[in-house]
Amino acid sequence: AARAALPLTAAPHVVELAPVTNMAIGKETPWGVAEPLRERLPGTTSVRVRGQELEEGTVALESCALEPAAGRPLVIVARDAARHAWMSRAVTGLTAARPDAIVVEMGLPGAGAAAAAQIFTHGASAASGVAAAEALTQAPAL
Repeated sequence: AARAALPLTAAPHVVELAPVTNMAIGKETPWGVAEPLRERLPGTTSVRVRGQELEEGTVALESCALEPAAGRPLVIVARDAARHAWMSRAVTGLTAARPDAIVVEMGLPGAGAAAAAQIFTHGASAASGVAAAEALTQAPAL
């Protein structure tokens, strides 16, 4: 029997797909799920990937996302995937390779991904990242 995707009980590998941000958002503004997950599940590893790196071929999803996640849960964090074709392609490719992956969308919800579970935070603030990490690691209330 397939193990339920949530809650996470083992330290995952987190792939954060990072868009170019608006000028009004400082580059130092924290966002994402990797740090709050690392606090809850020590041993969590992560990588942040930008579209330009994928387009230029300087980063390959196989080596930065799939290989480090071998034998571990994979969490894919997107930020407005519906607005960014490269991000949508990355989510589709990663979930095709790992149908057990969990997708966290921190921007505008778009079409659902073929993932084991999806979480929509409707925002990319630090508080949204904490809320997503809590949703990923806590058993749902019955």
